[in-house]
Amino acid sequence: MVADRRRTETMHFLVMTAFAALTSTVLAAITNEAETTRERCLYGLRTFGAFVGVGLVISWLFYFIP
Repeated sequence: MVADRRRTETMHFLVMTAFAALTSTVLAAITNEAETTRERCLYGLRTFGAFVGVGLVISWLFYFIP
């Protein structure tokens, strides 16, 4: 049972990370805020960090809800 739960948690984290990576890449590619490639890369990294960070904070908060 414990192994299945860890596997499920790992899969959820991987799916969340994959979604964050793909979404951040698309948003960085289509944004009008960044003019240079370096700015687009930094924007993509910030967006990725925000997606993963917010996801982890929300999951941590939901952990305490029965």
